Amino acid sequence: MKRDKLNFIIVNILLMMLLSLISFIGFYISLSSGMNLMRFFIIFISLIIGCIVLFFIWNIIILIKLVKSREISKLNYKIFKRFLSFFYPLLINVSKLLQLDIDSIRRVFTKINNLMILAKDIKVRSNEILILLPHCLQYSKCQYKITNNIENCRLCGKCNIKDILGLCNKYNVKCVVATGGTLARAWIKKYKPKAIIAVACERDLTSGINDAKVLPVLGVVNERPNGPCFNTRVNIDKLEDAIKFFLEED
Repeated sequence: MKRDKLNFIIVNILLMMLLSLISFIGFYISLSSGMNLMRFFIIFISLIIGCIVLFFIWNIIILIKLVKSREISKLNYKIFKRFLSFFYPLLINVSKLLQLDIDSIRRVFTKINNLMILAKDIKVRSNEILILLPHCLQYSKCQYKITNNIENCRLCGKCNIKDILGLCNKYNVKCVVATGGTLARAWIKKYKPKAIIAVACERDLTSGINDAKVLPVLGVVNERPNGPCFNTRVNIDKLEDAIKFFLEED
């Protein structure tokens, strides 16, 4: 995780330096330009980029406060949510250019999202929680497919599905399997949850978190001892902690 944080910090610093440099160059050109219209245009663009840099710095301050105090105001939550949505694609593109591990950026993104959700102290009833699972959690040779109905599981114990169903029965929480974003959105539309716990790889998690603009989503990155999308696992303790966080006390 330390390496993930280091990559995230490097990319953010480089992105901020790049934007600051562009803004500075713009102002320099505008001051030496003899064309009034062109000068006005360059100054205007430079001011916009300068505002973006200030917005970037402000949100870094929000992030530092969030990490230290585990608290965030409603206004800062909305601002920071927009910041993540806007800058996340830029961070990914910069990571690609620098040939850094993109999944490390995605893991930090998911961790930051989880920190934001945990800081809000959201409490809902058990029937208002929906757990979204990837189909790759199921044992690959199992003939009883669970994509349409997870209750089709025979509880053989060859994969995590048995343990997950045990948690769902224990806390009376709904759990479904989604093969992609389209099916995930269909499940959300059908059950209308007030809180979501999503299990997936880094790429699918960040995509899903960005898609769920209103609903609170706690992300749990799956484990891939056999490689991507094949007989994956999930930490049951982390999943249970996520359920307990959302679940209101009787």
